Amino acid sequence: MNYKKPTPRDLRRVNSAEILRKIYFEGPISRLEVSQQIGISPATVTNVVNDLLEKKILVESGIKRSEGGRPSTLMTINAEYGFFIGVEVGETFIQVELFDILFNSIGKTFHPLVDARINVNQIVLLMTDGIEEVLQKAGVAEKEVIGAGIGFPGLVDPVKGVSIFTPNWGWHSVSVTNLLRKRLSMPMYLDNGAKAMAIGEALFGAGRGVSNMAVLLVGTGVGSGIISERALFRGAANNAGEFGHTSLNADGPLCRCGSHGCVEVYIGANGIIERYNSQVPEGRKLTSGDQIAAIQSLIDASERGDAAAVRTIDETIRYMGVSIANLINAINPELLLLGGWSGLLFGSKYLARIEDVVSKYALQQSLAKTTIRLAQLGEGAVAKGAAGLVLEHFFENAGESETLMVGGRAVEKEKSRTV
Repeated sequence: MNYKKPTPRDLRRVNSAEILRKIYFEGPISRLEVSQQIGISPATVTNVVNDLLEKKILVESGIKRSEGGRPSTLMTINAEYGFFIGVEVGETFIQVELFDILFNSIGKTFHPLVDARINVNQIVLLMTDGIEEVLQKAGVAEKEVIGAGIGFPGLVDPVKGVSIFTPNWGWHSVSVTNLLRKRLSMPMYLDNGAKAMAIGEALFGAGRGVSNMAVLLVGTGVGSGIISERALFRGAANNAGEFGHTSLNADGPLCRCGSHGCVEVYIGANGIIERYNSQVPEGRKLTSGDQIAAIQSLIDASERGDAAAVRTIDETIRYMGVSIANLINAINPELLLLGGWSGLLFGSKYLARIEDVVSKYALQQSLAKTTIRLAQLGEGAVAKGAAGLVLEHFFENAGESETLMVGGRAVEKEKSRTV
C-alpha cells in the first residue's frame, strides 16, 4: 500500500474541521479553550477562527473574564448562517424536515407511499415537492440552504448519489441526486437510511460521546449503522450494516434479496404481517397497505388476547432478541440502539422482554459491556441523521462545498466521517 504524506492543506482542513466542530457543539467558547481542549496550537486556532469569522460562519458572543489574566472573546456558531434539510425515503413514506443551523426543527412534511411499485420519477417529485413545501412555509429561500441529506433504503453509492439496489421497488443503479439536481440547485448528499440514523444518534441523540455503537433500524426492511471509534464504518463497498440480509435460518422463507431466512423475513414488517395472516381466516387478515397501522393493530390484538396475534408478537420478540444478540456478538458495541418505526413500536412496549432473549443468545462478556436502549431521536432519526450528513460535510469543508466532476456534472466529494 502506498503511503501519501498529508499536505499542509490536508492538515489545515483537518484542523479547521476539529475547531469548527468544537465551537459548534460547545460554544460559546474562547480560542484558548479550543486550543487547550483539542490540542491544536493557539496560533492555528486563531488563524482558523479568524477565517471562519470572515466567512460569517462564526460570530463573537461576549467576553469571558478571568482572574489575573486577560479577558477572552467567546466564539459561537452564527445562528443565521443557513439551514439544513433532511429527507427520509422509507419504503412506505417520505419525510422531509427543515432545520436551522443549530438543528432546531423549523418544519416537516410527511407523505405515505401506498403503491406496490414506485418509480423513480414519483420519488423525485415527492422529495422535491416536500422540500419546496417546507421552505415555502418557513419563508426560507433555496439559496439559504447549506445542503440536503437523503436517507435512502437499500444499497447506496454515496459518492455518485446512486441507488445501487432498492429491493422493495426493484431499482438498480438509479442516479437519485442527479435527477434531484435538475429541479433543485442546493448540494445533495445521499446515503443509506440506517447509516444516516446512526450519524443522527451519534451527533444529537443517545450516541453522543459514545465511541463504538450499533443502531438497528427495523421497519419495512431491516438495516444497521455502525459507529467504530467515532467514525461511521462503511466497509469496502459502503455496504457494511446490511444486517437485515444476514440469515437466521438457511432453510427459512425466501427473502426479497434472493436469499433465504434473512433477519428481514422474520422481523421486517412484511414478514410479521405474513406470519400473522398465515394463521387466520381471510376476513381477519391484515393488509400491508398501511404497515404502521397493521403492526399497531397486531400489537393491540395481542393485548386483547387474540391467540394468533399473541403467537406472532411472541415470535417477533424472540427473533428480534436473537438478531440483536447476533449483532452484539459480531460488533461488540458499547451501545446498541433499537430504532425504526417498527423497532420503536416493539421496543417501547416489549424492550424488557427483548433484552431477556438477548441475554440468552449474546456472549456474556460482550453483553456485559453493552447497553441496549431505544433510539433517542424517535421516528425522525433518519431525517435528522440525513441532515447530519450535510453537517459533517459542513465541518470537513469549513462551510464550503467541495466538488468534483462526475459525468460532466459537479457533485460533492464523499469522505470518511468522524462523528
